[in-house]
Amino acid sequence: MDFDVPQETADFAAEVERVLRSPETARLLHDVHARADGMDGDVRPLYRHLGAAGILAPSWPVEYGGRGLDYTATVTLLEQLVAHGIPQNLYCISVQNVGSLILASGDERQRKTLLPAMASAETTACILFTEPTNGSDLAALQTTAVRDGDGWVINGRKTYNLKSAYADFALIAVRTDPQSSQYEGITLFLVPLDAPGVVIRPIPSLANEQFHDIWFTDVRVGDDAVFGKPGAGWSLITQMFAAERTGLDYYARGRHWLNMIAERLDADGRRPGDVTRVGLAKHRTRLAASKLLSCQVMQNLQDGNADIAESSFAKWHCSETGQRIAWWALDALGPDVLVPGPGAGDRILEAALRESPGVTISGGASEVMIDILSSARVYDAGGAAAPAPGPALDPVQERLREAVDAVLTRTGDLSEQLGTIGVPALSAPASLGGAALGLGADIVINDRLGHALQPLACYRDTAFALDLLDGADVPADIPADILSGLLDGTSHGVVIGARGPSGVRVKGDGTLWGESEPLPRGTAGLCVVRTDEGWHLVLPDPATCLVDAFEHFGTPATRIRFDGAPAEPLPITEERWRRALDAARLRQAALLLGVADRILEVARAHVNTRVQSGRPLVERQTVAHRLATLVGEGDGWRLVLHRAAWQFDRDEDASAASVLAALAEHAQLASRTALQLHGVRGMLAHSTTATAYRQVSVESTRLGSPADLWLAAAA
Repeated sequence: MDFDVPQETADFAAEVERVLRSPETARLLHDVHARADGMDGDVRPLYRHLGAAGILAPSWPVEYGGRGLDYTATVTLLEQLVAHGIPQNLYCISVQNVGSLILASGDERQRKTLLPAMASAETTACILFTEPTNGSDLAALQTTAVRDGDGWVINGRKTYNLKSAYADFALIAVRTDPQSSQYEGITLFLVPLDAPGVVIRPIPSLANEQFHDIWFTDVRVGDDAVFGKPGAGWSLITQMFAAERTGLDYYARGRHWLNMIAERLDADGRRPGDVTRVGLAKHRTRLAASKLLSCQVMQNLQDGNADIAESSFAKWHCSETGQRIAWWALDALGPDVLVPGPGAGDRILEAALRESPGVTISGGASEVMIDILSSARVYDAGGAAAPAPGPALDPVQERLREAVDAVLTRTGDLSEQLGTIGVPALSAPASLGGAALGLGADIVINDRLGHALQPLACYRDTAFALDLLDGADVPADIPADILSGLLDGTSHGVVIGARGPSGVRVKGDGTLWGESEPLPRGTAGLCVVRTDEGWHLVLPDPATCLVDAFEHFGTPATRIRFDGAPAEPLPITEERWRRALDAARLRQAALLLGVADRILEVARAHVNTRVQSGRPLVERQTVAHRLATLVGEGDGWRLVLHRAAWQFDRDEDASAASVLAALAEHAQLASRTALQLHGVRGMLAHSTTATAYRQVSVESTRLGSPADLWLAAAA
């Protein structure tokens, strides 16, 4: 996906901000909160004010009342609506769900008559699918529409629906052919809710917004009320689900709630401890994944590539994240959050605690969303699982991926084989003779190495060392053959003390003494060493640098013992150190993502073929859902990682510590889950699951444990 935001969206965001900060918006919002109607508070006058400003349907075509902008305008609109405390449910149901379906599948008469009125909020809509005897099992609906002359007569009951009392018409699903199959006999209608025979009753809810019970008794509508063709309702419903389940509104609420928690912590004069600060960092990182998953769905919808499994997981991720944030407010703020106080934040968080249990039910229960994803990405119906969605690679990245995969099929020293395709020179700094393709290229390389279970940590250490040496003040006496060896993979750079000052010390004569932490196995051409006294460069000499090879949790490793090694001080600034460390963390995150992807593929194949008690393991819902959740989580973290690399290459903050912490925890959980699902076979010493488990245990802590990384991110 494209991580850039068009200038038109930035201009639109500024316009929305001006409208939402206007005195008229404030007055109308106050009226909503007063709840003069004794129910939710009528938001329609406020919506009409916003609609008159032309901001409610920014991504619709101009001829239908929109602005002709791309999906990013809708994202920024919803973020700002929620941030300004404007109730968004009626807007999402009316414009984003019903309106978008009419735009995509309505006839031209419906588009021209309904969409401009919906974009201006002169007309609002609701969705009536759920019935007393069915919720997620929509195909079991019992409300009927019977042919009567030149029209239809509707009878039945819909319930637990939001905002029905504030809607002018409803998109309603009914059964028109009881003789057909469950799915073939359903038709959609657009029904005015002021029609004779329609009765709407409120149902109190735990949340601020009430449900409604809607009865249809001999409600007569014409053929022009049919949406689509009679009997074709199910395909339209699944199409709408792909658009409805972007998760955007749940993400926006979670984002607002987390901001309110952070503001309360500051306003109360508290000094959050490590646990609270780490909680904020974790939730912010997960929110980033939620937003990117939602944006990916919206971009694919815009491009005509809707995918119901992708949408379902986006909805799951965004609603689960929002719910976790609301519940975390109790941990972060304590029991005070249970009492609505005088401040807006006090009321918002108390309301969030009452609303949050429902976010993983409305719009598709979490269990159903994961079931849809597991059907697409875990079950083997005679072929490969659906490909993992993710950011499209640019042509250079795509060719690099293919080249690395080809190298991984060869025999011989892997570092030297990678050197034949220009790795690591392709992404090395230009000042040291590299091509400086950027971190986006490194992400691809390390992802593929991880997927092949070939960690090659010495490659990442070389890249780390070269990043630290980048700059005009690099010692000029580094031999050219050493630099060329680093660039062609015949020797490696080593960074000692990346997790903090090492056990190496500098004596008065400038020589180094002491032992390094465990290092990647390889031929060290140079060492960049961090000590209490600063940074030093060592060109290893066997007389003063003794290398001890050993197995580090089953993976090849070395230690270097310095016995009076000559060293030259390196003027590495804090800024250069931080930037090099961020790059190293993102490379490491890419490796871990690749390992996690591979081990989940192995687990998927196993549960589809391993039969217990007469059926494959995958037919046990606990197994399928467990794997589907990890697969989907991996999709989100892939987007976060690629965006972080994109930000890094643009000299923006990439939040590298939190990205690596999240990917380390994801890879750990994936490898442990795969072992569990393989049973005793997974414990065999040379099994793929055991190999991945050992590699993840080492690589997920190489640059700091996840706990340490979260603390760094929180700081």
